This record gives sequence, structure tokens and C-alpha cells, in this order.
Amino acid sequence: MKKRVTFTLDEETIERLQKLSKETMIPQSRIVELAIIEKLDKMEKGTK
Repeated sequence: MKKRVTFTLDEETIERLQKLSKETMIPQSRIVELAIIEKLDKMEKGTK
């Protein structure tokens, strides 16, 4: 199940996200989701 959340990002990050989304046809929300999952996985492995 997915849940809506709101984040504040700097303008440069938003522009990069929008550009990548247009180029890849991957929704911005999916790019953000994948990036967060990857970062969490790396951080969790670092603490074990």
C-alpha cells in the first residue's frame, strides 16, 4: 500500500528530477522512491 507524503526540495534538485523524469519517462515519484530505498539500504548496511 502506498501513502502520500510531502517533501520540500531545493530548486536545483527539483529541476534535475523533472529533467530525468522527462528523459526516462519514469514518474518523478518512482525516481524518488527508488532513490530513497537505495539510500536506506546503504545506510542500514553501514550500521550493521
